[in-house]
Amino acid sequence: MGTLPLASVDAAVIESLKKSNTATVCSVLLRAGFRNVLMKDVRPLGPYAKPMVGPAYTLRFIPAREDLEDPAWRSSEIHREAFEATPSGHVLVMDCRSDTSAACCGDILVSRLMVRGGAGLVSDGGIRDSGMIATMDLPVFAQAASPPVMRVAHCALEHGRPIGCGGVAVIPGDLIMGDADGVIVIPAQVAAQVAAEAFKKDAQDAFVARRILGGASLSGNFPPNAQTLREFEAYLATQAKSI
Repeated sequence: MGTLPLASVDAAVIESLKKSNTATVCSVLLRAGFRNVLMKDVRPLGPYAKPMVGPAYTLRFIPAREDLEDPAWRSSEIHREAFEATPSGHVLVMDCRSDTSAACCGDILVSRLMVRGGAGLVSDGGIRDSGMIATMDLPVFAQAASPPVMRVAHCALEHGRPIGCGGVAVIPGDLIMGDADGVIVIPAQVAAQVAAEAFKKDAQDAFVARRILGGASLSGNFPPNAQTLREFEAYLATQAKSI
């Protein structure tokens, strides 16, 4: 089964989302009708300074079985192929079935993804060499550190096809966004709309936060009532004129 053509998302959309956060984008996605977007129990290995955002490239594992270690199954080759096939600027997302009893990769494979220009790596399984990987210039998100080698629990089956990761469907080309709160999936077809709405929501939240820090009560501000929204729109218009 071959790989799917990757959906294309404008680079400006990706850069806009890097200025937002998963909390804002989750709220925007909920208003757009998308509820199941957060990968369960997937957390960052390091304290990354800015959100990870990039289109998904995918790798799927099935449970290991002794006869699947036969070279005819090509598990190790398929595993390495995925790291070589992930396009620059993309996030490699791995379906490990939330099994952390063995690692899906270690520092050498992550190093290869990093030098090839990958935007990040996400796994709902375990990562070995996690201490070293956490210091690399590549954001990596996983469910746990796990030192055993891949073949203890996983057999790489295919890459570049739809997968599930942390209980969320991932189609190659969907945008993957990760920060300290977790990792979410933004369907490619709504990415531009989500980025535009996230920009405005972040501005509104900052406007409200300044009021609260200035001593205003929650009433009428969180959530904002009609009067507060009018004042926010007036503020936005003033800001636009000053640019």
